[in-house]
Amino acid sequence: MAEALTQGCIAKVLGANPGAGVQVPRVYMAFSSDDLDYPTGYIVMEYIDAPDCDERDYELVAKAVQTLISVPGLSSAPGPVGGGRIIHTFFMEWTSAITRVNLVADTNAGLRLCPCDINPGNFKKCQDGAVVALDFRATCFLPPSFFAVTMVKARDSFSRKVARRFNYPKSDDVEAMVSASYYLVPFGRNDIGLHQRKRL
Repeated sequence: MAEALTQGCIAKVLGANPGAGVQVPRVYMAFSSDDLDYPTGYIVMEYIDAPDCDERDYELVAKAVQTLISVPGLSSAPGPVGGGRIIHTFFMEWTSAITRVNLVADTNAGLRLCPCDINPGNFKKCQDGAVVALDFRATCFLPPSFFAVTMVKARDSFSRKVARRFNYPKSDDVEAMVSASYYLVPFGRNDIGLHQRKRL
């Protein structure tokens, strides 16, 4: 399960730097059901007793996101830890049509963690001021321009408030990427322009 592997990886990276102010629950075990019609994944993780953030905690969440997007990729392969489809707001239904994307522009700076589902329920606030980040389903390692796309495409007020309160990498590619993302909408699929052999 890519989500569990990604969460476990980030928990180790941030756990080695307690001064970061962001915690991620450690993953003890992950498994999925055998139901072919509706497979469900389960993650057994560390319990951290803290209340969820709410709509008023956008500054706190912005600081946490600033830390998360600074985490460098473990390899040059975009996507979740261990491989798999990229989950990102760029794609229809947030899921890429292929498991490997060959990117040319914007990869010289390396890959960075790209959390796409920024809502208050995915963060907890601790009494010591630390923030706990949860829900790594829509979190992959991608070129920094993809996070900028996430912020530009943010439609809810909480994400927009978060976006205005921290510095994220800007890119000349963002406008074209956002246009390309919206171009997929009328077709309702992600494989437009993809070679026939690579379509799923």
